[in-house]
Amino acid sequence: MRPIASEQDPLRYPLNDLLGTRANVRLLRVMANEVEGPLTAVDVAKRAGLTVPGAQKALEKLLRSGFVSRVGGGRKHQYEIRRKERLMQVAVELFQTEKNRYEQLLAAIKREINNLAPPPQAAWIQAAPREIDEPLLVGLFHEPLHLTKCVRQLRAGLHRVEKDFDLTIELEGYTKADISDLELSGVSVLYGVVPQTSNGPVQRQTRKTLTHREKDRELKMLSQKLAYVLEKDASLVRRAKDHIDRLLKEDQGAATGDIMEWRDILDTYSIQRLVRFFTSSSERANRLRQSNPLFAILNADERAQMTDGLENKNDPRST
Repeated sequence: MRPIASEQDPLRYPLNDLLGTRANVRLLRVMANEVEGPLTAVDVAKRAGLTVPGAQKALEKLLRSGFVSRVGGGRKHQYEIRRKERLMQVAVELFQTEKNRYEQLLAAIKREINNLAPPPQAAWIQAAPREIDEPLLVGLFHEPLHLTKCVRQLRAGLHRVEKDFDLTIELEGYTKADISDLELSGVSVLYGVVPQTSNGPVQRQTRKTLTHREKDRELKMLSQKLAYVLEKDASLVRRAKDHIDRLLKEDQGAATGDIMEWRDILDTYSIQRLVRFFTSSSERANRLRQSNPLFAILNADERAQMTDGLENKNDPRST
């Protein structure tokens, strides 16, 4: 049984081919909004959450449609969108609007959380919807004395957000006694610091309190690792700029100066200069290292790779 009753002319209706499958949409979103420059099929598949064969198949179809071009030759083929194509420019704007809408949703939820009194210890997106009509699940961590009141207050505030964005938001409140059974690794933090649980990533032994010198040493080692990651993935700069722009839409208090300084650095420094700055021992580099926005935009896997082995390196017996 064919789902389509009649064929349509791809010249007149090119969006059928451009946005015809989820794979196409995922690939275009990555190439239009998340990176600058060409990507290999392996890279774009990883970023889009697709299998490599699936990504290659979709890329070849987009290539034939004229919306994607191929760069390089042999086994090092790379792909990039044709940004001068008018329909592709509209598609880029569409993906940007999609991104802005989500950021506005998060900002609206955060505003309601910030209105809670007393403030919670943490809040996070516990589960994102898998289908269009499924709810967004938000978790709230508070002291037992205040949990019921704050859950009631936040639910009232989230009703306004639901109406504005035409979606359902479910809220679950947790105390310290409830939190140990939750899987919280990789959740999107909305407020505070999400507590560690036994179901988190690899549970490490409790670390001893570091001295100021050890903290500086650890931060510099992390910056060296970050410099290496940045050399391999320049799109981190764009992600960090977007993160800073979101922060600056809200009052950051005393941190505003450092955040704006980082925005200027990311705007003006080349990748090579950024790499040198991350590992520099200058007064400015040491001061700004603690607020490096690239640390904030790493996902859970990237962050785990960055921090792996730091405990041993801070142990004096390992040097």
